[in-house]
Amino acid sequence: MLPKTFCVLPFSQLTVANDGKVRLCTHAHAFDMISEGRLLSLNSMSLPEIWNSSYLRTIRGRMVEGAPVKECSKCYQTEAEGGTSLRQIMNLHAGCRDDGTGENDSFKRALHVVTQNSGNAARPSALHLWLGNLCNLKCRMCSPAFSSRVASDPVQSKWLGELSAAETPSRIPQHVYWSQSDQVVFEEIFSHPELLRWVHFTGGEPLLHRSFSAIVQKLVDSGHASHIGIYVNSNGTVYSHRLSSLLKEFSSVELAVSLDGIGKLQEYIRPPSKWETVCRNVFAFHQDGVPVSIRPTVQAYNVFGLLELARWCETEGLPFFLDNVLTAPRFLSFDILPKFVADEAVQCWTEYLTAECTDTNRWHVETVIAALRRPRQEANTIGSLQQQFLEFTQDMDRSAGQVFAVASPRLYERLAAAGFDFSPRVQ
Repeated sequence: MLPKTFCVLPFSQLTVANDGKVRLCTHAHAFDMISEGRLLSLNSMSLPEIWNSSYLRTIRGRMVEGAPVKECSKCYQTEAEGGTSLRQIMNLHAGCRDDGTGENDSFKRALHVVTQNSGNAARPSALHLWLGNLCNLKCRMCSPAFSSRVASDPVQSKWLGELSAAETPSRIPQHVYWSQSDQVVFEEIFSHPELLRWVHFTGGEPLLHRSFSAIVQKLVDSGHASHIGIYVNSNGTVYSHRLSSLLKEFSSVELAVSLDGIGKLQEYIRPPSKWETVCRNVFAFHQDGVPVSIRPTVQAYNVFGLLELARWCETEGLPFFLDNVLTAPRFLSFDILPKFVADEAVQCWTEYLTAECTDTNRWHVETVIAALRRPRQEANTIGSLQQQFLEFTQDMDRSAGQVFAVASPRLYERLAAAGFDFSPRVQ
């Protein structure tokens, strides 16, 4: 039986954030990786130095031993609530990232790495690459680190943080993302494409990044695309038939489109996207033969609207996934929902699970239900988060010319009934 702390990612996948810092995974962005007093970042260290650093060798050892890892707390919490965690998903699909057939083979190799190689792993066969914050949207739950539009918005950036300063000194020129350095990209990250089995691209919006198209083209031209699976997060606002042709050269491909609701709700959460444009692009890629999935960010704003989206996906024959449950910013999470609102949402999702949900979709619908049912915070904490939600919503509505009550009328009515005062604030 595999240890409940084991995850395939530290043994097979390198995750590089927009700022060049290496992360344990996409759910561990809050934790800087520091090894022997040095920050693990492409700005100061090469890929081989990072990959078998003391930090990662220690993490690998703890996972094999069954010891908890603080960076994995989000997965542990999801599992404790009864949901399916990223750790479990990655282990289930371990064979996509290495030459094995599943998590048992991956664990055997991990055990060998720890016991026979002192934790030193072979060069990563999978990459998760954040290419920079260039983006054409200002999604409400996003931050300057992941959207250039948010970074340039004084209202939203006030709430969600300023763009972090570049590390100094750096081996990469100042104000240049690591993904803009051909030397780092092609001589380090992709120096051994023959070893790769999986590449996950995200941004910003990857389809707007010059480096994304350059990497994809080079992998196709070199003949290595045929043994590499590719996964691309996109906001669905960009379409290219030429890109479709390139993506289909890979051994597998998934275009994961971020939709958070139907119509006005989608446009409210992810301005200035247009529902009709995103739908047209989704169907265009789909008709080109590029597999498309719908991947919402599960949050307070769409706690009711997601059900309509799920039904739309089923009608259109599009797979959808609800495992990305928002935890930050916390004032947009389920934590702000009054208990009777969370209970109502649980009832709606449970009815859907019982009467409509397919077996394929049960696990992530159950993850949403588990998140809604998690223990309530102390009254003072909830009150503070609710006030932040209210003020943030009002600030954003005013600056973006949007109306919460129009985008999500059911949630608006429930919150107003709970005492949320949506009357204009005195400036």
